[in-house]
Amino acid sequence: MMMPPIPWDIPGPFADMAVMASRLRASLVIIDPNDNVVYASQDKKRLYPFIDFSAPLTFEAMLRSSWKHGADNGIISPPDFEAQLADAQNARRSPRLEFTRRFPTELICAHIRLDNGWNAQLRVEPDRAGLRQYFSRDIPTFGLLEAIRQRETAEQCAAALDCLAFGIAVLGPDRRIKHKNTAMADLISRSDGLLVDEHGRLSALHDDDTAELSRLVALASLGRLLAPTAATSIRAAAGRSHIVSVSRGGDSLGSAVVLVAPASLDVAAVSDVLHRDFKLTPAEAELAAMIGNGFTNDDAAKELGKAPGTGREQVKSILKKLDVGALANRGQTGLARWVAVLGAITGAARFRGKS
Repeated sequence: MMMPPIPWDIPGPFADMAVMASRLRASLVIIDPNDNVVYASQDKKRLYPFIDFSAPLTFEAMLRSSWKHGADNGIISPPDFEAQLADAQNARRSPRLEFTRRFPTELICAHIRLDNGWNAQLRVEPDRAGLRQYFSRDIPTFGLLEAIRQRETAEQCAAALDCLAFGIAVLGPDRRIKHKNTAMADLISRSDGLLVDEHGRLSALHDDDTAELSRLVALASLGRLLAPTAATSIRAAAGRSHIVSVSRGGDSLGSAVVLVAPASLDVAAVSDVLHRDFKLTPAEAELAAMIGNGFTNDDAAKELGKAPGTGREQVKSILKKLDVGALANRGQTGLARWVAVLGAITGAARFRGKS
């Protein structure tokens, strides 16, 4: 949906709000000091199709149209329109007003007034905007703009976490997942040692692994771990094991952070990075990725159908091309470590934005 042009003369804070409303797919109107509607978002027009936003419009006329449409459709309307209008106009004199509406759908609303007389009214559908978790259905509203800022901060943190190949999840004391990054979602989708049970709790494939995970998460959530972090292992597929770290979820009690180091690298993904960004040949990139995955040089060469001597020559070429710091002097061990770190910081980003 195309965002309507923003008038050049509206105050800067409201121009920023218009951009934010577009991201949230939210309803926004901006009203000048003379009570004229100078901007209406596409979602305002979607929610209120019975209002003609193409014609000159005042805030008062917009309210009257909304109340009349509600009355025509069986919605309880104000018993005294004029008194209700006077109350609404008086409430708008406050610097900030927050309220909810149930017509035409569930809306959490914020009305902002600047000292120069400009007003803006933001109306957000909590599910559509991804804000449901910040509000209770039993509480009318609580800090809409604060909730939006928290959501945007959480999205920025999630984008950072999605660049890691480590699976990361924030859990409640009962192991219910509050947030997970892309790598954790991938592990769960493949049932690679971990799954989500019917109650939304992070669990292991084996009951004894789940019991140990449950114990550590409960202790971390209560701040009772003997050290800042506790580690364990969880059995994965093909006889492999993931290393798992559990720690307290921030300064407040009630959550735990679980970090899972994958049992193996994604050889194809790491090979692509080595070929694209570090200019290794496809054959060198595949060999280096397998060494980073725990293979010896000779075993990797054998797995790839190469003679041991060919593999050794390729490793020499790889070390020369990747000659950063003392890597070349550390041989295969240094290469394995370097590739493993590269895989850890690039592996999961490939999943972002894909279904």
